Amino acid sequence: MTKLSIGDVELNSEDVALNVENDIAFLSERLTVLENQKKPNAKILRTYRDMLDSRYAVLHWLRQNEAQKKSNQDNS
Repeated sequence: MTKLSIGDVELNSEDVALNVENDIAFLSERLTVLENQKKPNAKILRTYRDMLDSRYAVLHWLRQNEAQKKSNQDNS
């Protein structure tokens, strides 16, 4: 676990990762529904895809940070 500091607030990185995973699940489900509409709105689809890409990038960063911390601990 890593502590993330945002302003005066400290957050557990694993809690943040779980929230991001929930966002990814929601956005993925929503995209599926939108894509299956008869006339999906291209702007809304693009917005949801951009949000999904962003969440994946954040999750990757959080996991990479955790892996790096674990590697540093193993080398100590």
